[in-house]
Parts: sequence; structure tokens; C-alpha cells
Amino acid sequence: MLKRIPFPDYAPDQPLTADNSSSVIAAATGYRPLGSFSPVTSALAGILGGAAYVGSDGGTALLAGTATNIYHYVSSAWTSVLGSLTATNWRFDQFNNYIIGVNGDDPVRYDMAAGTAITLPGSPPKSSMVATIRNQVFLAGDPADRSAVSISGYDDCNGWTAGTNQSLYVPFPSGGEIMGLAGGETGIILQQRSVRRAIYTGDITVWQFDEISRDVGCMAKGSVAQAGQYVFFLSDQGFKMCDRNEVIPIGSEAVDRAFFSEFARTEIIDNIRAAVDPRSTEVVWAMPGNPGYVLRYNWTLRKWSPPARIAVKSVFQGFTLSFSLEDLDTLYPSGLDSIPVSLDSTMFAGGAPLLFAVNNSDVVGTLTGSNTAATIAIPPIEVEPGKRVRIRGARLVGDAVEGTVTIDQRARAGDAEVVRVSGSIRNNGRVPLRANGRHIGISASIPAGAVWTYAHGIDLEYTIEGGR
Repeated sequence: MLKRIPFPDYAPDQPLTADNSSSVIAAATGYRPLGSFSPVTSALAGILGGAAYVGSDGGTALLAGTATNIYHYVSSAWTSVLGSLTATNWRFDQFNNYIIGVNGDDPVRYDMAAGTAITLPGSPPKSSMVATIRNQVFLAGDPADRSAVSISGYDDCNGWTAGTNQSLYVPFPSGGEIMGLAGGETGIILQQRSVRRAIYTGDITVWQFDEISRDVGCMAKGSVAQAGQYVFFLSDQGFKMCDRNEVIPIGSEAVDRAFFSEFARTEIIDNIRAAVDPRSTEVVWAMPGNPGYVLRYNWTLRKWSPPARIAVKSVFQGFTLSFSLEDLDTLYPSGLDSIPVSLDSTMFAGGAPLLFAVNNSDVVGTLTGSNTAATIAIPPIEVEPGKRVRIRGARLVGDAVEGTVTIDQRARAGDAEVVRVSGSIRNNGRVPLRANGRHIGISASIPAGAVWTYAHGIDLEYTIEGGR
């Protein structure tokens, strides 16, 4: 007999769900491969955050900050554009042709046209969060008042005198510390126990602040990411999405319990980083480690991808730089043949939106290299309800020509894992196997560097033995 068993969606919080899948990306049906880390820059020791933006002239600027300096990457090297700083983290946003950077101390302003940086004029407050909302810059995270936002003058990122040119200082008496900001035509202010929407009125009040969620807020500043009107963040309840009208749970009974069981609360608060992949409808959360932990959610498909265990400690959204042959020679000293992607790749096209990652060596790169090693698992199931089956073979429903299929056979679903047999994909696509049991778990493993684009499930060959 032959039965096609599709790969299930990743939801480790569900009972009897395989949670050992890794380093694949959820697709509409099944999974697709995840690229390995591919360097874009040389190393910059102590990176605490980065960003890349496109200026009015079409030129791109890649910035990164350390504890003492802000750097611009140009001509294959990091160049300091402002020093003598005191930073604990870096976040950035664009305002016209300026990039505003906040670091827990005095904000800075990088001029994309001039390639220079200065302390942001106008005496703004110390800040650790920034967002451009309509024609004004919002700052938050002032150690002197952690539950207040400061708003710049209208169309003026240098004007910070409250009451002048619509500049405001707005404290919030409830909701707790501000944990994140999101920009756009309207704004989102994430507090520890509240989510507020900022709407421009243009009248004497200038801005209206509506509380759209009470008692649900953001637990970690680094967990916030934005894609258009959507804002993603981690709360004490789990992963959430806000569409500017309501807060929607996206990790409940899927990944929330598994995530909180793997990382301590203090570890999450200090280390989690988030960004949106601008070439897909996915938001990415990263936790540092050796290796690191990268978790993806596709809000269009409403699917989670299994975590990738790769040497990545941070992620951010930006735009690619233009590369000369000299730049490529610096990045890949072993020659053009050592470049892991095609020279036609979007990572070498200036101005192309891309997800950036920072690896454990403080190198900025992309996850667009050769395919990582992948594992996709099917939890123990009754292939024929109430019957034992004898497995004869299997086929991976996909285009991978390398890999193995492993069978876990159990008498009861709750029994400990019993891996009985593993076989490799042969030239005809078949994997010969010999196993029997009532509850059968299956996993497919594809090696690093293998060329493949999709995997939908497993075709299982078997005969029925009877009940027990």
C-alpha cells in the first residue's frame, strides 16, 4: 500500500507534535530551504545594532553602532562617523534624508547626503526608541521618564521645544514603561501593560492617543518589528500582532510555550532582536547563542517555521549596497569562485530590500547562501487506525536528491522515541526501509549544501499487519 503523508505545520505546543524540525521555512504546502549566512561586510567588533536606508538620490547607507561609536560601511570598510558615545543598544529610523539613531543616551543624526553624523540638535531627551510618524519624530526611553514620548516639531527633526511647531512632551499615567514605537501614517506606542494608537489631529491637541489594548503589552524592547500597518512584538502571554485596531495572538497553542520553556525571561528581555524580511511576509526573531536561534512567522500564511540553529545573534531590515569587484575581492579573498551565491544575486544590487543578520563574529550578512542542513519531522501517527504496519520504503515528496529518511516506531504514541531504521535517497528516489509498529514517526534530513526548493511530505510504502 502507498500513502502520502504531508509534513505538518510547525506547532510544538500541540500534543504529539514533532518539535525536532529545524532550518526550513514554511511554505503554502510543506517547506522550502533556508539559506546559510553569507557575509556582506567585514567584522565590526561589538555591534549593538544596525540599519540600512536609501537616500533621496538613490544612494544607500549601511550604519552600525557600538558602545562608543557609530560607523558607516563604505569601500569595504567600517568608518567611524561619530565617537565618544555611550550606548547600550542601537535603533534607527529615517526622517527625510537623515537617519536618526538612538542608543540609550543622546540621539544622533546621520546626514545621508553629506555622510556625516552629529548629536541630534534641539536638546532632545535621551532615548532608546525612535519612530517617524507622519511628519514628526517620536522618541521614547528617557531614563528620567520611561513612560513618556517626546515629539519633534512638524517636519523638523531638530525642533524639541514642547509647545513650538507642534512639538510635544506626552507622559502616560498608566500602562507602564514604553517598550516600543512603530511609525507610519498613524503610530503605535507599546507599553508594558498597554498598546496605544497615535492619530494626528492637527488641532490644538495635535495628537490623539487611543488605548486599543489594556493589560496586554510588550515585555521586550528588542522584540518589536514593523511591516506596514502591522506591528509584531512579544508579550508576557506570547507573540502578538497589532493591526492598529486590535492586538491579535499569533503564537498561542503554536510556539509560545515552547519558546518560553527554552529561554528565561531575563535572557529574552536582554537579548531578543526582531526584524521583518522585506522580500517576504515574514517576521523574524533572533536569540544569540552558539549557535543562535532564529524563529520566523509568515503572517500571510499564518504559519510558523521551525527554529534555525545558526550562528546569528541579531537581525535588522535594510537595503543592499552596491558592490565593486574590489569590494567582492575583500569579502571573498579566495576568489570569485568562492562566492556562495550568484553575482546576479539581489544581495549585490544596491537599493534592494533585504533582511540582514549579524553573526557571532560581528559580521553583517544575509541568509542567502547555500542551503543549510534541514530536518523536517512528522510526529508519531497511526498510518492505519488501530493497526500495526510494516514499512517497506518511502519517498520524499520534493525535489531533493540527497538526504535520509528515518523511522521512529512505537507501540503507543506516548512511548519514548524508538528509532529503528534510517535510509538514504537512492538514484530512483526511493528510500528502502524495514520497520513495523502501530505509531510511526518519520523525519527527513537534507544535508547542508544540497540543492532543493521544496518538500511537501513523505510517500510511505507499507503493508498492514493487524491490530494489537
